[in-house]
This record gives sequence, structure tokens and C-alpha cells, in this order.
Amino acid sequence: MNRNITINPGRICQPLGAVMAFLGVRGAMPLIHGSQGCSTYMRFQITRHFREPVNIASSSLNEATVVYGGEKNLLKAIRTVEENYKPEVIGVISGCLSETIGDDINRIVRIYRDAGSESRIIPVSTPGFKGSHVDGYDMAVTSILRSIAGDPSDQIERVNVINGIMSPADTYELKSILRSMGTEFLMITDTSESLDEPFNGDPYFITRHGTPISKIEGASNSMATLSLGGCKGGRVLEGRYGIKNIGLEIPAGLENTDRFIGKLTELFDASISQSLMRDRGRLIDAMIDAHQYTYGRNVAIFTDPGYAVAITSMVLEMGMTPSAVFTGSESIYFNEKISQLQKEYGFKCMAMSGADIFDLQSYISEKPIDVLIGNSYCGRAAEENGIPLMRVGFPVYDRLGSQRIRIAGYSGGIEFVDSLTNLIIERYYDEGYEISDVSDADESCCIR
Repeated sequence: MNRNITINPGRICQPLGAVMAFLGVRGAMPLIHGSQGCSTYMRFQITRHFREPVNIASSSLNEATVVYGGEKNLLKAIRTVEENYKPEVIGVISGCLSETIGDDINRIVRIYRDAGSESRIIPVSTPGFKGSHVDGYDMAVTSILRSIAGDPSDQIERVNVINGIMSPADTYELKSILRSMGTEFLMITDTSESLDEPFNGDPYFITRHGTPISKIEGASNSMATLSLGGCKGGRVLEGRYGIKNIGLEIPAGLENTDRFIGKLTELFDASISQSLMRDRGRLIDAMIDAHQYTYGRNVAIFTDPGYAVAITSMVLEMGMTPSAVFTGSESIYFNEKISQLQKEYGFKCMAMSGADIFDLQSYISEKPIDVLIGNSYCGRAAEENGIPLMRVGFPVYDRLGSQRIRIAGYSGGIEFVDSLTNLIIERYYDEGYEISDVSDADESCCIR
């Protein structure tokens, strides 16, 4: 259905995605060139998902600056952050307001540098009135690499990994796989600890974890870049320095994880550890155990493009039917990969990028959907239609432990299979696996 309006959006703005990219850089402070409400909203969204304190500075635009421009406010904000927090890098991120009035943050940052500042300041243009947080993340990573990555010197047997907006648990799992294979790697960027930090009572105002600036400076010395889930930042290194950019799906489930590990063995002649082989076997065993409950179930998916493609692949491996796959972001990657999966597995589904929750609600209210997989924005649609919701992606704000949701790798795949299967059992089976309502499910795929 073609509409000229968005009803109940299922995505967040570009500046928030840029903020999340900078939160994966050690010693970084994101600064929003916009109103105070803009930075407050982002702190609110990030904090209620990750349950971690997050600091985001603001240039505090007001009614007067909307008329006369916000240059003075931004210059003052940069100086305040520089003097009070002394970050290693300041990410100056434009917002809806500054983009609407036409403030040129690149020019303003140059003015500040020309005044004698030696701080590393990275401007990122992220108009919040178009695109999504996924696009904002890509814009920030691209700007970080353009600003920081230096000319290549000696090539290192190392791979850059641009992982996108993933949960800290998924990022940590990727790092565990790379370490188990003895592969040297550089995460661009790394929120595995900065957004899931242990409590020790020590207050902090800028990120203490994440990828160090010194490592990003040497990104051009790596052999290749693995860009996961449609991330675009690797194109910078390929275009400037000829560093091969390899696009892969998020390594979640059997086939995608096999492909990720296979690419590593191809690049580095690395050996596959026994622990990985054991986890792979356990994932296959988990799928076999779950098959009698999951086979033939109709699934609807609504999440970010990278996760949507990976989860679609996973449910297909489990014998389920992805009847509808939506993402709130406009994504060529999503369209191509879902089309490819339909041809490979021989199924048809409603696939839509740039969708909103109204699109999802309209579909699941008319079609027999057994399970919905998506973020917390899907909660009301799931409840109104009596469909169980498995929460995955960003944001998940109505449950605890969102930062620990893991679907990546073989181990994450096991957790995904178990969680999804138990959700089906809880909804469609009484104690003793007696079907609670035959009308809700296909009898042929249920135990009686």
C-alpha cells in the first residue's frame, strides 16, 4: 500500500545511530548540534535499552538560534566539552533542527580548529528527518574512518570488522569466534563493553571501553574489511587504500556462521577450533530437538535490515515460514537478500523496507501468524492480535537484559532456537504438550 505518511514508525532517527557508533570508540564524547530535547531523547532511548549511563553533550539550540544560526552555540559547546571532559575524540553530530536551518557543521568545526584547537573533532551530518538510526551509524563510521584512518604502512594479517548496531552480547560473541580461530581483528566500532559494563562504583563521563583511536588509525594496514549486515563504512577503506571490502550477513544461525568462519579460513588459512565445532553440533542438535514444534509455523519479522535478513535465514533453517519480513529502514541490502532467500528456499513472503508498525499491524491482523519477532515497538500489535512476541533488535525497553540478547554465532543460535521454541510451547501447548487451541496452529506440526 502506497502512503505519503508514516503511521507509528518502527525506526529511530539518524543522529541516534551516529551516537551509538561513537559510543563504541574509547574516549569519545558525542555532541549533538541541536536542541537539548534531542540529546535527552537519545540518552533516554539508549539508557532504557542498555540500562547503562550514557553522556551526550548538546549545543542547546533555542528559538533565537533557529533564526540567527547556531554557530556560536556549537563553538561554545565544543570548547566546554574539550575543557571539562578532555575526550580523545569529539563526535559533532547534526540534528533535525541544525539541518533544517542550514548550519554547516563541517565549516564550524574548521573554524574551531583554525582557532588553534588540537582536539580530534569529527563532524557527521545526520538529518533526523530522513533515513534511520542504521543510516546514521553508517554515516558516523564512514566519517570516523575518513578522519582517523591514516595512510597504510606495513600490511598486517588482520581483518577489520564493521559489525553495525548489534547487541553487546552479539559483538562479544563475534570477538570470541575471531579469538578462537587465532585471527587478529579490529572492531569498528566496539560496544561489547562500553554498553554492557560491570558495576564497580567508579563514575565516568566518557567511554572507557571500545576501539582505541590508535587502532583505528591503522585500519588501512589490515588485509580486508568484513562489513556485516549491509554496513557501508568499509567502502571508504576500499576506495582510498584498496583494502578489500567483503559484505557478509550477520553470522547468526548455521549457514551464515559457516559462511563467516569460512571467509576467515579463506583469508588467513586459520584453523577451526574444537570448541566451535562442538558449538556447531550443539546448534544442529537444538534445531532437531525444536523441529517438531517449529516446523510449518508462520513467522512475521520486524527489525533492522541486518538482523531481519539473519533472522529470516535462521527461521528457514528451523523449518518455519517467514510470511512477512519488514524493516523500518530503506535498505537495498535487505531487498536483495530477502529476494535471494526466497529463491533459494522456494517460498514467498511480504517483504518491505521502509515499513512502519501500521504496515505490520495491517498484515498480521489479516494473516495467520504464529510468532512475531521484533523490537518493543511491535509489542502493541502483537498483543492486539494475540501473537507471542520474541524481542530482538533495537530498541527493547519493556524487558530487562536487552544488552545480553545474543543470536550471533553458533552459541547465539542455540539461545535463539531455545527461546523461540519455548515461546511457541508456552503459547500453543498446555502442560504435557497438549495443544491449547487447534485453530491457532496446524495440527500436522504439533504433538498431541
